[in-house]
Formats: sequence, C-alpha cells, structure tokens
Amino acid sequence: MLYASRLRVSTQRVTILLIFVTLAALYKYDHGERFEQHGFYNLLVFLAIYIPLNLVLGALYVLWHKIDRFPAYFAVAVLVGSIYVSVSLMHYRKVFDQGLRGSFDYSLGECTWSGRNIPFVDILPAGTQNFWAGSMDCKSELQRIDANIDEDGVLTVRCGIPGSNMLIDILPETREWPLYDKDVWNGYNSLIINRTQRLTYYKDLSFVLNDTTQAVVVRCGSSSTLVSRVAPPISKLPVYTPPPNPDTRTRNTTSISVSPEIPHSNRKPPNVIYLMLDAVSRRQFHRQLPRSTHILRTLHQPGVSQITELFRYHSVGFSTDNNTKAMFLGEIYPKKRNSLPIWAYFRDRGYITARVESGCEDWAKEYNGHNYPQQDFAVSNRSLDYELTAPFCLPEFYPSVGNPFGNFKGPYSMIARCLFGRYLHEWAFDYLYKLRRELRPQPAMSQSTGKHRPYMVTVAFMEGHEGTGEVLRTLDDALAEFLKDIRDSGELDDTVLIIGGDHGLHMGLNFAYTQNGRIEHQNP
Repeated sequence: MLYASRLRVSTQRVTILLIFVTLAALYKYDHGERFEQHGFYNLLVFLAIYIPLNLVLGALYVLWHKIDRFPAYFAVAVLVGSIYVSVSLMHYRKVFDQGLRGSFDYSLGECTWSGRNIPFVDILPAGTQNFWAGSMDCKSELQRIDANIDEDGVLTVRCGIPGSNMLIDILPETREWPLYDKDVWNGYNSLIINRTQRLTYYKDLSFVLNDTTQAVVVRCGSSSTLVSRVAPPISKLPVYTPPPNPDTRTRNTTSISVSPEIPHSNRKPPNVIYLMLDAVSRRQFHRQLPRSTHILRTLHQPGVSQITELFRYHSVGFSTDNNTKAMFLGEIYPKKRNSLPIWAYFRDRGYITARVESGCEDWAKEYNGHNYPQQDFAVSNRSLDYELTAPFCLPEFYPSVGNPFGNFKGPYSMIARCLFGRYLHEWAFDYLYKLRRELRPQPAMSQSTGKHRPYMVTVAFMEGHEGTGEVLRTLDDALAEFLKDIRDSGELDDTVLIIGGDHGLHMGLNFAYTQNGRIEHQNP
C-alpha cells in the first residue's frame, strides 16, 4: 500500500521504520515460546499473513498498470476462484462429521455444532501453513551404523567408518525414579543426560547390558543411532503383588455387553493398545492422515474385528491438563489424594503395563503428581512394568539449554521432529513393535502355563501439538504401517486398539479466527 501511495519517499521510509520498530517492541515485550506465553508464535503468525499479503497486493498493483484490461481478467479469475471455493466448502461441510463407517446421526433435541462451521482450512493445499519452515523430511546420518541387542543383552555394532572410535551412551531407566526427578520444569531432561553412562565399544570385547536397560545410543564419528529393547524380558519380569484390597480391584463397575458380531471377544481379558494423538481433532485426523484413515476402514471385518466410533466424545477443557485427567483418571478434579491412572487398574488386575512418552514428560508427575509425596515413584510406588522416555529427552531433539518448547525446536516445533535421521515417532513405533513381539503369548508359554498375561500399552504422540497443523502429516506412513501390521498379524483377535486425542488443535490461524477451528478443538 505504501508503494501504491503518493507519499514522498522519505515519508514511506519513516513509516516502514516505524512498523519495524513497533514489531521489535512487541517482540521485546513478549517473545515467549511456551504455550502460556506465546508472543513469538503470534509474531510468526502475523508475518505469515503480512508478508504474503503485501506481496500479493504489490503484484496486483504492478499487473494493474502493466496489462491492458487487467480488471476484466481479474474479475473472471475472482469469479472462477469463488465458484471453486464455494463448491469445495460445500463438500467439506458435508463430510465434516463423517467417520470411518458413515456420518454422525443427529436425533431431535440433541445438541449440534454451535455457530457457522465453514472449514476454510480444508481447502488449503498440504504444507501451506508451514512451507516457509523448511523441509519436512529428516536428514539422514552421514554414516550407516548397524547395531543389535540379542536376547542375552549382548550389543553388537558395525560402523561404516573402519577403525573409527565407537561410543555407547547407556540411557538411564526412568521407570522407578521419584516424582521430583521427573519434573519437566525442574530439569527432567538434564537428569537423564547427567545419568547417561558413556562407554567405549571395543569389537573384540563382549558388551553386555544389564537387565533393565531399555535403550542405548551408538555413536560412530559424527553419526549416531538409537537401539531399544524390552528389558527385562517377560520371562524375567519381577512378580508384582498389588496392595491388599486396593481401590482398583473393587467390583462396583457396570457390566459391559459384548457384541454378538465377535463371538471370541469374551473368552479372556483382551490386550489393550492405546495411541494418544495430542491436539488432534477428528477432522484433522482425516485431513492429514489419509493413508491411516484408509487402512483403519479395512480393520472393520464383521466376525473378526469391529470398529466403534465415539462421535460424541469431546473435550472437557481447553488443554491437555483437564482432558487427560478425565481420560486417565476418570475425573478432572480428583476427590481424594492418591488417585491412580488407568494403567494402575490394569496392572492390579494382572495386566503387564507399558508406556511410551515421546514428549519427554511423565504424565503421572505433570498432571497428577501433586496428589502424591514427591519421593514416591510412578504414583504411589505403583510403577509400570515398562517405560520408554529417555530417548525423547536427548539434546539432539529436546534442547538442553534455554526454552525447549520453541517454534523451531523441541516437542512443539512446527518443523519435522527428527532424531538420528528418523522421525521421532518411528523410534516409538519400533519400541511398540518390540513390546508386542515380546508380550504376545508364544506357543511354548501357552503350553507350559496354560495361560498368558494380557498387556496394556499406551503411547503418546505429540506431532499434532503445534500451530500450523502440518507436522501431523509426517506421522501418516508410520501409523498406516502399524495399522497394517496389527491387522495382518491377527492380533485384533484378542486386542482392543484405541486411537484418541485429548482435544483438537488449540493454536494457529484456524482456531484463532474461525468457528470451525473452535469446533474442531472441542471434537478430538
């Protein structure tokens, strides 16, 4: 607009200088990157609108003066574009409340969406909101490293650089750390780094890990890789005896009817796998994870496996705090101290329990730890059987200096979340695969014991928790492969798979400026 105005050049320069001074003052006033203080993110959003808009206005101004009959061409382009946008919005409004097997059926008198739901975000091409943030691919490590841990705990490493010095970082086991050690705001990641043991690997000597080591980092030259395992193996897992008469074993629960479509579903307690996609709405899942959506539809096989969609499942708070309390505790405001998360209920009933936290935090500490003495570990000393958190706190992903929750670093970044040449979630799926392979009953075990212990595994993915809504796309291939594997392996014969979110996206332009964004936030 300044370019098109008839102001003197000196006046234009002063105006531009004032704009930059104002932006600098706003940045100085609030340049926080945390969710509670997000001035730097707001500045990025402003620039993401301001710069392209001015470029478009400048281009239109030039074309207006350079091309004859430009107004007529422009009017035709606006008309065609308006028709395309209108038709697209009509389509996306129609499919907005559709699920995997149909759409939500409204009944007379039931609540409906509040306000005009116009899904403008659906018409944006993939990558539109963070194209300026760089590639969404992970840069491969320079050297290939082959590393493996066998069933006896022996680590074998082959490095692509002959004669190179190889180092092994043995990551600490965090499962039984006291709650005060797991405080994200008080250096949880720093403790993991400080308690990591670095040793030199010699090819001629046997490198044996102890029974509790879940993961190690192998470093060769400037390249590194992560190797995880399930430790101890199920055959050496210590016997867990629940406290006498715990609340988790009361039988005042409502009985649940079993679907007649699945005749085998009531034979024994099923295994449970819960994938929690933070800050992902139902529509966002369909929009950004098309391959996973397609595979999910194939999981519905009457007589074998059945898909159930909870269309009225909705958020009960703004952010992770209230929603995950409702999800894992069954109540937002616990009425008594020492309230236990759902995996404690499963463990007290004989389940093997495991949890993977890909955001470098301990849920029990962050959202329920105030109900317990801080010297306790894993909530009232009722720890999980397996836990994997340490790899996701490494400084190669989670900054060890300064604020870790930046726009271009850490677990809330708007760029690809990478660790050692792979997406962060790929390492989580690797460990989940090893858990499934270790915990599923083997023929020899079934013959010797006559039964097996079911398992309950929860995995938290943070790819949806960022302002642009684009990073979630990187999860699609890995999630689709997991779904194909669990379908083709026959695991759904005895496994309940739950995919859910705590709330929809509560950052970004769609949530800030449209009713559609606020509706999606309420419908995870």
